[in-house]
Amino acid sequence: MIRGLRQQLEVFHGRSLGSAVGYLWLLVVLYAAAFLGTLTLPDPVVRLGVGVAAGVCSGSLFMIGHDACHGSYTSRRSLNQVLGRIAFLPSYHTYSLWELSHNRIHHVYTNLKGKDFVWTPLSKAEFDGLSWLSRALYRAYRTPLGLALYYPREIWWPRLVFPRRAHLDRPRRIYALDRLLVLGFGAVQLLVIAAVGGGAPRGWAPWLEDAAFALVVPWLVFSWMIGFVIYFNHTHPAVPWFDKRSEWSWLASAVRGTVRLKFPRWTLRFASNIMDHVAHHVDPRIPLARLKQAQDHLEQVLPGQIVVQEFCVRELRATLRRCKLYDYEAHCWIDYRGTATSGRLVAPPAPYGSAAGILLRRTSSDGERTSEADDPGAPP
Repeated sequence: MIRGLRQQLEVFHGRSLGSAVGYLWLLVVLYAAAFLGTLTLPDPVVRLGVGVAAGVCSGSLFMIGHDACHGSYTSRRSLNQVLGRIAFLPSYHTYSLWELSHNRIHHVYTNLKGKDFVWTPLSKAEFDGLSWLSRALYRAYRTPLGLALYYPREIWWPRLVFPRRAHLDRPRRIYALDRLLVLGFGAVQLLVIAAVGGGAPRGWAPWLEDAAFALVVPWLVFSWMIGFVIYFNHTHPAVPWFDKRSEWSWLASAVRGTVRLKFPRWTLRFASNIMDHVAHHVDPRIPLARLKQAQDHLEQVLPGQIVVQEFCVRELRATLRRCKLYDYEAHCWIDYRGTATSGRLVAPPAPYGSAAGILLRRTSSDGERTSEADDPGAPP
């Protein structure tokens, strides 16, 4: 089945090498200009605004790194590895550790608790067993402003900066080298802040002020952006999670465990197409520049099978309010008191395939019946 779907999406794989490289360097220039602007502009309000712009640029560069890490930014593997490492620097991400966590864990085990670690909902028993501080953090994460807290503490620090041994496949030299690259970039930024801002004679207070505008503000903006993106990519009252491998299917989770959040057209001038997320999980080789067209096609191929949410602040807040905990036995979302906030989300592999008659019985684009023997759990 997955081969049949991907054959239909192959037409969306291509991308101009010139436009890809040009877009990267445009964002690099914009980020550098914003970074220097936070140090040289006199008005604090303007510096704050420029710091926010630097955060948005770092987020856009991160999405280039994300594409490159999937091998979809350009058709050249070695070039993707170079461009991806450059694009990840403003958001302080280690390329090889991101590839491990994102490509080889999150994409392979989407919405399977114990494997997928991205915004995994707790059961009520697990939540009640937490310390008061952990419960408070869990509650805070699932608030509009708290989205910025989740990513740095739960993913970036323990998996991409100082990964625990349990989070690594094995010690690898490239992990250490990529971490040194990011550390070196941060050190250069600190030196630039000291030099451009006037250096040590001014004292610590002005230096800390410059660092706040140039580093902290962009990082907070980036953290909120990525927290928002990865939360709403896989969290919705119609999206199921699983804690039993026997109930879980990779293909079903790639389609039903992801969400298409449709932003207004004007926002796409500064936001990527990553919220057209179902097509990305079905075929990560599609570059973000062509993801919207691929998503539109996928919705025609699988009518009624994809969760689509129009951008609406009220609806997004409703998702935050309803998707607190998950009952893995009843397959529904619940609140902190254990009251169901969604209907039963029936999506075990066998009932899902037989009831829908879609995922395992579609025909490929050339009209031939797709084999039911195709492994729906095959990794991307």
